[in-house]
Amino acid sequence: MHGRRLYQWGQRLLGGLVCGTVLPVAAQACTVCWAGDDALAQGMNISILFLMSMPFVIFGSIGSTIYLAQKRAQKHLHKGLAWSQKEKGQ
Repeated sequence: MHGRRLYQWGQRLLGGLVCGTVLPVAAQACTVCWAGDDALAQGMNISILFLMSMPFVIFGSIGSTIYLAQKRAQKHLHKGLAWSQKEKGQ
């Protein structure tokens, strides 16, 4: 069973290599792989950094909102408990 999977994997790899050599335009479709002018390269680098930072910004915003909501809820809960204890003491 393991040998058959390895054989299929090898066929796929060989097929990809053949397609890459037969269709050189498709092989060079990646804009990062070939040299361009400096403005294009700088723009690509900035866009890659921007896209890589977005998950951290999104999850950080959601996490900080949840954290602040939790802290505010605890603060209001403690104030409510203190108020109710003062009423019971009087």
